[in-house]
Amino acid sequence: MPQSRSVKLFKERCLVVSEQEKLIQELLGELEKGEPALTALLCGTAHPKKYAGTYRSGQHSCCIGFTKNTFWEKRLCKCMYYWNSSCTKNCANCAFQERFKIEGDYQIADYEVPAYYGGEKAVGEIDWILRNGNVYYATEVKPYKGNSEPLLRMAAEVLTYTLGYPDGKYQKAIAFFEKNREDGTETPQQKEYKSASSQLLYLLNKAEITVFRLEEDGPDAYRICKL
Repeated sequence: MPQSRSVKLFKERCLVVSEQEKLIQELLGELEKGEPALTALLCGTAHPKKYAGTYRSGQHSCCIGFTKNTFWEKRLCKCMYYWNSSCTKNCANCAFQERFKIEGDYQIADYEVPAYYGGEKAVGEIDWILRNGNVYYATEVKPYKGNSEPLLRMAAEVLTYTLGYPDGKYQKAIAFFEKNREDGTETPQQKEYKSASSQLLYLLNKAEITVFRLEEDGPDAYRICKL
């Protein structure tokens, strides 16, 4: 993958709402052709470079915390991982207050796992690795507020980030919150999923992307539900 990022990744094109149906058909066409064609579409090159950074599995065993209670997607994903792990040493002194327990069968096993391709810096990172028994899901997550990205963008992201990983290592998945916990309104992703086109649902099925929804399970807890 060129480090200049001069080639536009397919996931970036998926932010254009008016182009969604066209992009779905384009992605479906390359899925039908197989991984080489899919790789060329998603990465902008048929021969992307492997990730060569410093991440190692299991390295997320300590967090120094945050000094400000500033909300954004990566911080939420990170803190929900630590709060639900055995690595909570510094959580009590952290200023970030988005602390929610995860109930049920699906648990957060890791976060910010680099894409397989990308050279020294990954083209992106897998937000969460969800675990249910011996099954692991590479999961693209959208927070409960401040993000209106479409489901196609989420699908393109997780497809891009899992390219190259051995078959069976990760199942592909996307996850979104059912509601904005501050005002109780449905999140943009929940609204879109409720009225999703048959083409989008077919794409998710064809690409073997599992859909998870985070549903409130008490005042300070969520349950990750498979849809």
